[in-house]
Amino acid sequence: MKKRAVVVATALVLVTPTPAIAQQPGQCAPPELTVAQPEPWAQQRLAPERVWPMTKGAVRIAVVDTGVSAEAPTLVGAVEDGVDVAGGVANTDCAGHGTFLAGLIAARPREKTAFAGIAPAARVVPVRVTNDPNRVEPGALAAGIRAGVDSGARIVAIGVINTVDSPELQAAVELARSRDVLVVAPAAVRQAKQRAYPAAMDGVVAVAPVGPDGPTKSGQLGAQPTVAAPAEQLVGIGPSGTGHRLASGPELAVAFVAASAALVREQYPDLPAAEVVKRLMATADRPAGQVPHPAVGYGIVDPVAAVTTLLSGQTAKPSATREHLALALPPAEDTGPARAAMWFVAALAGAAVLAGGSAAVITRARRRRWRPAVR
Repeated sequence: MKKRAVVVATALVLVTPTPAIAQQPGQCAPPELTVAQPEPWAQQRLAPERVWPMTKGAVRIAVVDTGVSAEAPTLVGAVEDGVDVAGGVANTDCAGHGTFLAGLIAARPREKTAFAGIAPAARVVPVRVTNDPNRVEPGALAAGIRAGVDSGARIVAIGVINTVDSPELQAAVELARSRDVLVVAPAAVRQAKQRAYPAAMDGVVAVAPVGPDGPTKSGQLGAQPTVAAPAEQLVGIGPSGTGHRLASGPELAVAFVAASAALVREQYPDLPAAEVVKRLMATADRPAGQVPHPAVGYGIVDPVAAVTTLLSGQTAKPSATREHLALALPPAEDTGPARAAMWFVAALAGAAVLAGGSAAVITRARRRRWRPAVR
């Protein structure tokens, strides 16, 4: 199949969500006015809308970052008051970084644009731990994780890079694990030989960045990645305005994994956090060779497979029937043999239940290997 060019509205300016926007006193990220019409490459690749008839990720997600703007049009009504540990109001965002991350997770669909979050029914709990996304204190990060856990969030998405370990950070991660809260953090660091925290800690989903053509060169890795996700040439939202911005950053990959976990946690409400991680790993789009791969872990997260694949040993029941799972999904544009096999497996799952089968164990017929993201 020929590659399709990924085209984004040419009037968009490449805006990386860095503190440069907010460093000048009294200045914040300006309103975004230009709307991106074509479907962004990351959304094309992940195709989350194919499982939206079953799940839209209607769970609470804490976004630990620079805050999240409650005034962003596609997040109106989705952003809670949140918690601020850096000074200010959590549901505002002068830097724009946390709002961009939250939009990748939970932006509601709007007419006349193809952009939407991966989990467009998620509730966002903003947790501000810094006003500068390039700088965060480990103590503030630890407090932010605790605040996210205490908020009742089922997923904590960390959008900042931290290279300093601390007992407080370890304790915050342990608290999350004890409360069955999934912590998702960037595996990226800014300099070689640094370690990424809390991504390097047990029980944390460490996310590596990829671009349209594979692993990125924009960030070193300070932890063995669990999975990977898009992080370059991303379309997203700003704190205000109905338009979009373009951004790249290795930490932004966290959004796609957190949102995929939200889809799973709504579809399988009784599935423990550790089993959600196993599901994300088992259904990821794997690279050739041994896993975990040093650059992408178990592969690129696949929200459709994570929701629809039946795994050996799976005991938690989905919230939808297998008939729903097999029949509710819209047809896919990509009709390659591997993806077609996955849908064939889903159809078999539905047929098994309709026929009275109660203990079928089904996995995808063939594991996909690494390929360019857009065809």
